[in-house]
Amino acid sequence: MTRTVWGLGTPRTVRPLWALAELGLDYEHRKILPRAAGMDDPQFSALTKRHKVPFYEDDIVKIGESAAIVNYLADRHGRDILSMPAPGTADRAILLDRTLFIMTEIDARMYTVRLHDDPPRGLSAIYGAAPTAVEAAKKYVEKSLLEAARWLDDGRRYVMGENFGTPDILLVSCIEWALLYGVGVPEPLLEYRQHIASRPGYKAAKACNDQSNAAPDFTG
Repeated sequence: MTRTVWGLGTPRTVRPLWALAELGLDYEHRKILPRAAGMDDPQFSALTKRHKVPFYEDDIVKIGESAAIVNYLADRHGRDILSMPAPGTADRAILLDRTLFIMTEIDARMYTVRLHDDPPRGLSAIYGAAPTAVEAAKKYVEKSLLEAARWLDDGRRYVMGENFGTPDILLVSCIEWALLYGVGVPEPLLEYRQHIASRPGYKAAKACNDQSNAAPDFTG
């Protein structure tokens, strides 16, 4: 099967790269940066008009939401690594609940910070400064991270228990995003992130996602 990941250099693009690394799957990495010349690559434009990365394609699907990509890969290829609960089970419902919470209550709010914070971290030069919205979003994320920390109250190692799964990829990438922007992260989540950072899959994905790897003709 031919697999391709488009995108580089963001907390969202690291997610499919991480899932693929954990699963040991081969893929082509098209290293285009957001808001850069690579977004106008004719092959990419033929796949999507979202002008967003990451984007994933294989012989079956063409999808662009990072949470959908990692869950698809886990459903299709996960076994001992990234195992997925069966549809209709309580564990599957919990996984979906926590996945959607991460994406709507943490990831989406961090994107607000990203859009309207000042350079060099933020994009207010493009989307406009909104300091009140930025601070409100940061506080919202801090409260949401308290809920995520509660998931670990029983001493579990990962979001779903003792097995590393797709919610961990999503949550850790959000924790790192929050740290980058000075959002307060509860100590249990800092410890959780630290032990996950020792995973070979994490290290491989971070290296692949390094923005300095962008192809010269795709950097704009």
